Amino acid sequence: MAGRIPGQKFITKASQQNETQQPNQKPKSATIFKDMGPPRSGASKKSASKNPPGRDSRKEKKRPQQSKQETAPSRHDQTGQDGNQIDLSATIPLTLQQLLLNVFKTALLPSDGPHDHDHQNEYRAQTPRAETDSESQAQTTAPAGKEELDIKSLVQTIKSHLYNRDFDSAFADADEDLLRAYALRWSASRALGYAGIFKSVLRTLLCGSNGAQIRAQAKETNHIVCIGGGAGAEIMALATAWRDMMDETALSDSVGTVSLEDESGGQCQNQDKVTTPTSSPRPGLAVTAVDIADWSSVVDRLARTIRSPAVLGTKSHPAPLQSERADSFVVRFERADVLSLAEEGLRKILHLDDAAAPARTVLVTLMFTLNELFSTSMARTTEFLLRATDLLAAGTVFLVVDSPGSYSTLKLGKSAKKDAEADGASAALQERRYPMKFLLDHTLLSVAAGKWEKIYEQDSRWWRRDAARLRYYVGEGAGLEDMRFQIHVYRRLAD
Repeated sequence: MAGRIPGQKFITKASQQNETQQPNQKPKSATIFKDMGPPRSGASKKSASKNPPGRDSRKEKKRPQQSKQETAPSRHDQTGQDGNQIDLSATIPLTLQQLLLNVFKTALLPSDGPHDHDHQNEYRAQTPRAETDSESQAQTTAPAGKEELDIKSLVQTIKSHLYNRDFDSAFADADEDLLRAYALRWSASRALGYAGIFKSVLRTLLCGSNGAQIRAQAKETNHIVCIGGGAGAEIMALATAWRDMMDETALSDSVGTVSLEDESGGQCQNQDKVTTPTSSPRPGLAVTAVDIADWSSVVDRLARTIRSPAVLGTKSHPAPLQSERADSFVVRFERADVLSLAEEGLRKILHLDDAAAPARTVLVTLMFTLNELFSTSMARTTEFLLRATDLLAAGTVFLVVDSPGSYSTLKLGKSAKKDAEADGASAALQERRYPMKFLLDHTLLSVAAGKWEKIYEQDSRWWRRDAARLRYYVGEGAGLEDMRFQIHVYRRLAD
């Protein structure tokens, strides 16, 4: 294994070559660690190697209505699907998707944030349905007396910073309004796309083949680490996927405990023993979002609103998005540059040490972040992956989602920099570009041979929103987008 380099700086500025490619990438502060369509860098930014925000969505044509989100493989590039051990077909109900969007809007659009006492007036003035005009009106009208962000102006400012590759101004040095605007514009779309992915992966992780494990693990908290997750997309997607899984488990429990007839064929007499969906213990989920930029205010707003009954919901999926039970869904934010963390710092991020609530790390994610890390420093990113390998227990899943066809550039040789300064022509010969997928596989499957197995890969896949029925108006220039991505999933093997 490669030697450790103490105090290495892991991600600080998004690599500039990939920044404006696909709307599925989110930059992250100076390291571009966000959930945006633009790039992201370092342990804190989303891959900067994407198309400019909104580019893919402009190519998309209106699709037929559908009741659930759609995730479809691309016809042109579907490599690596033979032998995949995860079924990525899981979907999220439309009304639950709408609740996710409503949480984003309620948490981040008003300048003073959400207030639980509002649920008796404007937020609960009607029973909404994702398909009705009344809900559309409710969501496009600002609550009286609440000042909202000037989304159009803020989004233009963000795009300008990204175009100029000024990631410090876009993220690291950005004020709260700019970060909230970024999350409203890009993180909401990403969260919708991530939710189905997370549900599929969590099912594989926790439920096995028959779903029984989710009940057996009820006393244990499952810990998920989201590198570059400060902008909120991963947090909201996990909250939504977890809600859907718990609802399904509760329904299964209810069906299993209700008996219409006793053994003699008569009506069940002891109806008091029928359990309710919330009566049996449920496992908890703890999420740690790590980013180089200070997204703490955005994360705090979202974490509070996830539990707020003030958010507009439906009969099928009423608010709050997550139970008010303190240990059911826990969120924490860590501001850190993962490429420069010392061993102990990385250990504290990857493992949640809480004697009162034992937790095991089951999943580590890099969503539109890894390519930016490689672009920042291939050597330090490789070192980060190898150190994480040493710290993660057998069974932990490593999930990487990024823009299709992402490449990173490596300067070869110790004299590359001097050569580049002395001779521009020869400098080009000192650089090579590698696909992110190649670098990732080489690190985890070759350098760390025998420590990981690849359980899923797909080089190009689409997630498409239900544009006809989802309602999300937070300002001009901040609509929802479809998402094209590559995905790679690994599982840690026992040493």
